[in-house]
Amino acid sequence: MDTHYVYLIACRDESKIYVKLGLTSSIQRRLSNIQTGCPHSITHAFVVRSAYREEVEGLEKLLHALLESECLRAEWYEGTKSFFATLDAVLSRINEGGFTYEELWDMPDSVSSEFEIMLHRHEFQFLRIQLPIRKGRDPIESAQNASPAEIADLLARELSAPLLRAGKLAVELQQ
Repeated sequence: MDTHYVYLIACRDESKIYVKLGLTSSIQRRLSNIQTGCPHSITHAFVVRSAYREEVEGLEKLLHALLESECLRAEWYEGTKSFFATLDAVLSRINEGGFTYEELWDMPDSVSSEFEIMLHRHEFQFLRIQLPIRKGRDPIESAQNASPAEIADLLARELSAPLLRAGKLAVELQQ
C-alpha cells in the first residue's frame, strides 16, 4: 500500500516565514529538493498522510483555495498570523467533518475533490518531521504526532522568535 502526503515545509529569513504546501509520496526526496532550491534553511516540516491519493489531493486543493490570499507564488505562502489561523481552522475540522453548510455553499463552482474533503469525516494523521533528517533514514519513522493546533502554533511562534545567526541575535532594521 502506497502512502501519500500533503506537506507543509517552513523556512525563514530575518523577518519572514515562508511555507511550501504540496503533495508527495516521498517526503525525504521532497525535503531534499526544496532545500536545494530554497535560499533559506528549512526550519520545520509537517505531513498529513493518507493511504488514498484522492484524499491528499483534495486536502491540498482545499488548503490552496482557503489560503489563496496569503499565496506568494505557486505553492509558496507567507506565514502570517492570518495564514496560521486559517491553517489551524481547516486542519482542525477536516477529521471532524466540521464544515458548515454556509462554508460548503461558499466554495467556488470549480471545486471537486476538495469539496469531498469538506463533506465527510476523515482520519488523517498529522506528523511533525524531525529535522535534520539522517542520511539513509526514513523521516516518517522518527516523526511525532502533532495536532493541527500544535502545527499552527509552532509555526506562528516563529513569527516573533528572533533569528539566531552565528550565536548572535539578528537585529531587525525596523524597530
